[in-house]
Amino acid sequence: MIGFLCFIPVVLLLFYLALIFESTGFALLSITAVAFAVLSFVSLLFTRRKVTASLAIPAKMVDRDQSFRLVAEIKNKAILPIGKIKLKITGGENQLNTRQKTKWTWQSVPKGRSSEAKRLSIGKSGYYEFGIKKIQIYDCFGFFCLSKRQKSIARVMVFPKTEEVPVRLGAGVRNFYGETMEYDDARPGRDPSETFGYREFHDGDKLQKIHWKLSARMDELMVKEDSHPKSCAILLFMPDDVTDDGVSLDYAASLSFTLMDSKCPHYVVWVSQSRDDIMRVRVEDEESFYLALTSYVQDGARGKKMDRLERYREKYKGDQFLHSVMAEAGGQIRIDGEEVMKLTKPYEELFLR
Repeated sequence: MIGFLCFIPVVLLLFYLALIFESTGFALLSITAVAFAVLSFVSLLFTRRKVTASLAIPAKMVDRDQSFRLVAEIKNKAILPIGKIKLKITGGENQLNTRQKTKWTWQSVPKGRSSEAKRLSIGKSGYYEFGIKKIQIYDCFGFFCLSKRQKSIARVMVFPKTEEVPVRLGAGVRNFYGETMEYDDARPGRDPSETFGYREFHDGDKLQKIHWKLSARMDELMVKEDSHPKSCAILLFMPDDVTDDGVSLDYAASLSFTLMDSKCPHYVVWVSQSRDDIMRVRVEDEESFYLALTSYVQDGARGKKMDRLERYREKYKGDQFLHSVMAEAGGQIRIDGEEVMKLTKPYEELFLR
């Protein structure tokens, strides 16, 4: 628009000179300038319909402070190149109202596709969203600018940093065999209240385990296998706020990874923002670890205060556990409701009996 504001006095001056000096040359020059401006504006109207933009983030999941690429692509289906294009982009944590704004400028955009990438890094865990708010399209002379709404959203999940932390597991945790409503469908156990399956009789099997009716039907001795309860000795409560200072969240994620690596199944528990309820995921391998972390980062409550342990007991009645470990915002760890340490590096050893 600055070019257009400069263009108007020049045209007026040419018209004025044409009138003062009765000059045909000045008149033709001023008419030609106006014709070029009108033609440029009309072509910009058609060009505006032929331009689209999109955002993409190739890496959908990154660690906190890890750089990633935000890629913007312009599609120009017009016949002529475009003088300049500006993208107004907003970005921020998905469930927070604060959004940061930035502008991305292309000069001399040719016909076809044009793309550029920027390197970004985010210092807080969360589920972040970047979107194009508006496209500003300029003509070749820079006289005019037309805006266009464009909806394109790119998302990235920023995970907390994980590392091995010192944890000592006692015999109570290692040998925990609590009651639960869930049973392992991959291995048998010692709970006679549920049947896991049947198999052939082996030397050493107890005679009480023989299923006589099935054995008669199969014409060989068959043994009933008991189920294995999928109980967990440890409940690991994630911080109330996924976007806190990062200390508590980093430790909680690291503790979960260390327990998983130590073959200690546990429940990762958090308050769901969308459901306003307690949620949990049983973590026993890397797949379930990242499932729990992804679910928490994507839908963990932001500053939602409630008695999480009491709410857990109400929802999962009958499920037994030994310890509740709570990561509190501000770098505090509580075991069974009692504060046991403030987080400082190197971390103190956590003893779960």
